[in-house]
Amino acid sequence: MIDAGVKGVILIGGGEPMAHPKIGEVINLLGKNNVAIGITTNGLYLKKHIEAITKYVSWIRVSMDAASPEVFQSIRPSRTGDSMFNLVIENMKAFSENKRKDQVLGYSFMVYSKGDYGFKGVPLQNDRAVIKITNAKDLYTTNANEIYKAAIIAKEIGCAYLEIKPMYDSNHFSVMQKQIISDLVEEQIENAKTLEDENFKIIEATKLRSSLRGEGNYEPKKYTRCAVSQLRTLVTPSGVYVCPYFRGVDNKKIGDVNNQSFLEMWHGQERKKIMNKLDPSIDCPMHCIRNDSNIFIEENIINQFNIETIEIVEDYDKFI
Repeated sequence: MIDAGVKGVILIGGGEPMAHPKIGEVINLLGKNNVAIGITTNGLYLKKHIEAITKYVSWIRVSMDAASPEVFQSIRPSRTGDSMFNLVIENMKAFSENKRKDQVLGYSFMVYSKGDYGFKGVPLQNDRAVIKITNAKDLYTTNANEIYKAAIIAKEIGCAYLEIKPMYDSNHFSVMQKQIISDLVEEQIENAKTLEDENFKIIEATKLRSSLRGEGNYEPKKYTRCAVSQLRTLVTPSGVYVCPYFRGVDNKKIGDVNNQSFLEMWHGQERKKIMNKLDPSIDCPMHCIRNDSNIFIEENIINQFNIETIEIVEDYDKFI
């Protein structure tokens, strides 16, 4: 990637990136070669690699999805049966206390619910946490009642933001929540926003509100090429793919850096062939978090990126 001129790398899941035995070497190598680094992590190994992280990493987002040990253990169970919530919070505090001024720490909260969706939750003391759906045999348990509490914790430990995301299934389609859960999420978000100041923000994922409103999973695309995938890609142990939505899909696999350099792969015939066939208007019916970025790029290609006509909107894709 360094030889190919890559400008930024996000080390992310599909597993815990910081559990890899050579993650410290990876961070140091990228950092020394001026590659910007972001990390999405479960937070369990922050202290172990804090020297490399505080020296080179631009931002860290910790996947929490809870604001209490009980809910954390339900969603992110440990092998020992003991909740790791407090350990992760302490690790985040340690990073916050040692980080540079320009480094950003984030608290990520994905809305889960029990029932048809497979979240094995536990009934909580808060009467808003266990919700019986009319004409349903099951009880739907949700973590949504902890959003405001999570915001309080995030602000107290020095996070720059709390990010709230919708739940996704294994095919990257957002899960439509029951109305009673959606109402609870919106109520909690409004309460959380009262904590905002110049140092702390509540961030809603691009498709959160559309998921809460039950607008469905399908998002028609009028453009026939994906400009964003010419700027970023997904590298995994099993191959390199057009984007995370197509991880493991053979006809969207653009190469394999086990067999060739990243530079050779990026400029190779296989990637060129796959990219020429890729048509978002056909291949990408799902809600795509890069849709707005693609529209923005296509509109400005037409306008030849005239600096006088480009409207810069704050919440566009920060990566680009």
